[in-house]
Amino acid sequence: MKKRILFCLVVIVVLFFALVISSSCVYARGYIGIGGGGGGQAKGSNGRVEFGGYSTAKSVNLMYGLGIPFTLNRDDLPNGTLEYPCPHNDYRGLGIKDKGAELGVYAKFGVEPIKDTGVFIFAIGGATWGSEVDLVQSNATGWYYEQSKRTTTYGLYGGGLGFFPKESRFCIQASYDNRMGVNGLIGFVW
Repeated sequence: MKKRILFCLVVIVVLFFALVISSSCVYARGYIGIGGGGGGQAKGSNGRVEFGGYSTAKSVNLMYGLGIPFTLNRDDLPNGTLEYPCPHNDYRGLGIKDKGAELGVYAKFGVEPIKDTGVFIFAIGGATWGSEVDLVQSNATGWYYEQSKRTTTYGLYGGGLGFFPKESRFCIQASYDNRMGVNGLIGFVW
């Protein structure tokens, strides 16, 4: 999981610099923002970092973005859970539980339906990764064990609205996606 997270972060940094350079060449403006929310299938509050660009003086104005969503409190394991299988067969299964944060990457694409309003309708698509544990409890000691652990990939999809006022250095966005739920974002425009 750590290698996957590191790989995702390297890809995002490279893409960020590519977007910053291309936003000044292809699009009129670029943005970077932070946000968060909650209520999705990831079962926790979340944050996100996003960057992208948008056009302002074309016949059809478009926006694009890349982001990294992450959960803040998704862990379902009891305190003191041991990170190895139960050493004997006298235990009871407690089901699959989420462990740690869920981290992902998404792309965003939108269009300004009414020209020169600064309001964009967008769609989001991507993936997130999170660890799941088969939790068991020893009948002999009462201790909790991670009987098995796996990383699961989840699809992420959704949409929303973004507002990019013409003469402002800030933008706001509201969105919904299946994994992270309802989210808001505030950004800086250049």
